[in-house]
Amino acid sequence: MRFHNYLLVLSFAATQLTGAVVFGQQVASATMQPDCLSDEPDSLQISWVQPCEEGDWLLDTQAGCRMWDWHPDPKDRGVWNGTCPGGKKDGRGVVQWFEHGQPIDRFEGTFRNGRREGFGRYVWTSEASFEGHYVNDVPNGFGTATLLGESFSGTWKNGCFSNDSRVVAIGVARSSCAAVPAQAEHKGKAAF
Repeated sequence: MRFHNYLLVLSFAATQLTGAVVFGQQVASATMQPDCLSDEPDSLQISWVQPCEEGDWLLDTQAGCRMWDWHPDPKDRGVWNGTCPGGKKDGRGVVQWFEHGQPIDRFEGTFRNGRREGFGRYVWTSEASFEGHYVNDVPNGFGTATLLGESFSGTWKNGCFSNDSRVVAIGVARSSCAAVPAQAEHKGKAAF
């Protein structure tokens, strides 16, 4: 009888432990899911933890340049009007993205070896843009992001901007911006 009680207690403990592990895995996977809203246009889907979808390379057949697209679709394409040595954008120019046949994102500036480098202006929508200095494909140095009527101007570091409790990330996960010093000017009303 004592052995039977021991088995019951052991079985109960194993069940509880298994349930706790499964619950922990579900919580962990839930926190790693991208916070992309499915009703937003593809070009506006934003996640602070990971890309919203798997990406793929598109080819501008006229320029012979490869360009990355997070939302590949047979109708998607990018058009680059600059030089393209070795299949990568290089020098000053404009890249215009088309999604489902419609123009979306546009970048005017300088590329080095396929990455944004130097001064540039990236426009996502009429209410979302970044103008400033890029290093290694992300904002770095002085720049201004305009998001839904708010401006965030100041020094960016590795794609991150911080002002008090507000953090803006462009081209990187927001979690990578934890230690960015506040050297900024913010104009607007909404809270992030």
